[in-house]
Amino acid sequence: MIAAFPPRETALHLVIALILISALACRDSGASSNEPTGRSEGGSASDRTLAPTGEVVIARPSQPYAAISVVDGGSVTGTVSLAMPLTPAPSVPTGPDSALCGSSIPDESVGPPGSVSGGVVVWLDDIRRGKPVPLERRLELESSRCRLSPRVQAGVVASAVNVIGHDRFRQHLRFLTAGEKAPRAAVLLGQDEQVIPTELPLEAPGLVIVRDTDHAWPTAYLAVFDHPYFAVTAPNGTFTIDGIPPGKYTVMAWHERAKRAEQVVAVSSGGTAHMSIALQPR
Repeated sequence: MIAAFPPRETALHLVIALILISALACRDSGASSNEPTGRSEGGSASDRTLAPTGEVVIARPSQPYAAISVVDGGSVTGTVSLAMPLTPAPSVPTGPDSALCGSSIPDESVGPPGSVSGGVVVWLDDIRRGKPVPLERRLELESSRCRLSPRVQAGVVASAVNVIGHDRFRQHLRFLTAGEKAPRAAVLLGQDEQVIPTELPLEAPGLVIVRDTDHAWPTAYLAVFDHPYFAVTAPNGTFTIDGIPPGKYTVMAWHERAKRAEQVVAVSSGGTAHMSIALQPR
């Protein structure tokens, strides 16, 4: 029996083709890892579907923030409430994941009886000088019991977020911001997985919304600032912001189910300004 061999040029072409196929396979397998990836121009179709619309809640400032020594600074303390009770949004069916999550996930944006129940971000909108930003710059976001927790948190620019998975299903999380065309980051998360902390979601001021391309119910919010004058209200709606240089400031308050509110407050040296903010439902 005589074996037939291809010409030398043909064999060389086959080797090159096999190398290219192997390289493409490695690239595709790497894309499925749980490490965070950066934004891609335009984003995928699912990214554009998830992208938040409407107003930019936390705008990028026109001037940089400058850290100074604040001697005998004042504080702002107060309570945020709703001008009228909010009705919880309809529960979201879980479909194929009902065995793990139950038949539906109830709305947890408001507490009984229709109160904000914490989760309101309050900040000084126009402050450009003040105490240094905190040295601790690490946030955690967990997927547990078919929910992202904490639902609302705040941090400073250049903080890293550590994403931890406990649920027994895969999630393709996207970190999205109104006014930006593509996600700040994308994370593939599975059970008992911990993603390498990434600074991409907190690379610049803004309100970052975390959503899942595969499931309709996981939602979380990261409020990002370039200064330390912000707070997330306690379950009873209270907040305190301290170490403020004396002056007049615009206090902003945001809740996911309400219109953004603002009030002007005067802060005196060593004094405490008290305020009450009533949010109007959207």
